[in-house]
Amino acid sequence: MSADSSGMNTLTDAQRERVLALLREGKTLRRIEQETGHRRETIAAYGRRAGLLGGEVADLDAVRAPISICEPHEARIAAALEDGASLRAVHAELVARYGFAGSYSTLKRYVRTRLTPAREATLMLAA
Repeated sequence: MSADSSGMNTLTDAQRERVLALLREGKTLRRIEQETGHRRETIAAYGRRAGLLGGEVADLDAVRAPISICEPHEARIAAALEDGASLRAVHAELVARYGFAGSYSTLKRYVRTRLTPAREATLMLAA
């Protein structure tokens, strides 16, 4: 199987026809996956496009990484850290004032992966 520019696995005409024939026979996605070696998601996408399965076909360009629970508070977090607050204090304030449901570890990971690289790049440019 190869991937086209949209990211969807593409099947040859013969593979597609076999998948569609198995769907028409009423076989399950899992069974078709076992028989053909193609992923259920790929089979389902072809089935939806052919009108054999219900559901919408996702626009793959519109798919976005899941939002972090921290993202709505990003400006608040960054400002507090810039003012010298500890990450533990930032977490405690988010929980107390804004009902933040994320753990301290979630906040720490978010800061390390999302905020720190951007801040370090800014500091490097300023030097």
